[in-house]
Amino acid sequence: MKNSHFIQLLKSQFDLSENGEKMLEPRIKKMLMPKGTPLLRPGEVCRHIYFLESGFLRLYVNEEQQQTTDFGCKGHFCAAIESLLQQSQSEEGIICETDAKLYALHYYDLLVLEDLSLEFVTLSKKILSHYLLRINQEKRIYLKGNAAEKFQHVCQHYPGLAAHIKHKDMASYLGITQQSFSRILKESLSKG
Repeated sequence: MKNSHFIQLLKSQFDLSENGEKMLEPRIKKMLMPKGTPLLRPGEVCRHIYFLESGFLRLYVNEEQQQTTDFGCKGHFCAAIESLLQQSQSEEGIICETDAKLYALHYYDLLVLEDLSLEFVTLSKKILSHYLLRINQEKRIYLKGNAAEKFQHVCQHYPGLAAHIKHKDMASYLGITQQSFSRILKESLSKG
């Protein structure tokens, strides 16, 4: 099976059946994307849900300034959710921060699968719930935590990301200046 890593994850974490596997397999596109490749630009419609087998993705707004809004790493699903669900122009872009191995499922293929089997309605709900729980957890940390705590959270939930992301992009995600991020990084390295 060319998409076995992705299928195995769905089977283990989201209870995908063998019949579901057979229906899903031909609709998944495995992609090897080089660093710097845009998967989505602001203003485009997000048509795919991506699952990362390896590498890092970065979501951002504003093509020129690129304010970082989120990351994706190994084992994560990634999409510009609002654009995907509404099939409307996205404010966000998605770019490969490293070489990435990922799987793409087209939004309309997901709708077809949902029409064919209730299993995919349930699967979609579980994946969306998983994503919303992660976003809610991050929201609490970002409301209550300082920049150092936010950075620690990023390091725990996106292992290895800090070594691959530009300081300006991490600083924009944390809502601080590059100089402040450099201090946090230096303190973090001296502790670890």
